[in-house]
Amino acid sequence: MLTGRIALGNLSVMSRRKLTIRLLVLAALLIAASSAAAHATIELKGEQPIAGKRGTLTITIPHGCGAGLGTDRLVVRLGSGWPSAKAITIDGWTSTVARASSGNWTITWVATAGGLPNTATGDFPIAVRWPRAAGIYKTPTFQHCGAKSMNWTDPYAPAASADQDYPPIYPVPRIQILPAS
Repeated sequence: MLTGRIALGNLSVMSRRKLTIRLLVLAALLIAASSAAAHATIELKGEQPIAGKRGTLTITIPHGCGAGLGTDRLVVRLGSGWPSAKAITIDGWTSTVARASSGNWTITWVATAGGLPNTATGDFPIAVRWPRAAGIYKTPTFQHCGAKSMNWTDPYAPAASADQDYPPIYPVPRIQILPAS
């Protein structure tokens, strides 16, 4: 009589193999589902992003790059519509901000003290002046864990199609800038 346990000793070798394969497939599906649900996000901490005003945009990274790989560098890109951007200091990280001749911004944080562990969540705040025009703006984000990277740049898609899965595996963080009143 079984009472909530599987008596492996009573299973044939073939049945044990089938059970092992099913458990491995289930574990793989659970891992795939959890990584597909993760994404870099933008947090505004209750602040309204009003066109032309100042504010803080925080990129939140939900995890490392898997297999125990912690985040040691993060790069965020803002388009030319952003009048100003400045990385806010984070303990254990150095930051640089560069503006290309095209007007695009690149904000980079590099870990100086171990970085962000694989299972930890990290916030990377940027003081900004919101773009002058209302609309939706993308913030391509590149998370590096040693030689491995996760590029949060997949385009946002309203629905699945033959050419585009939904949701994207690494969706680009986006922000809605509201019109000035």
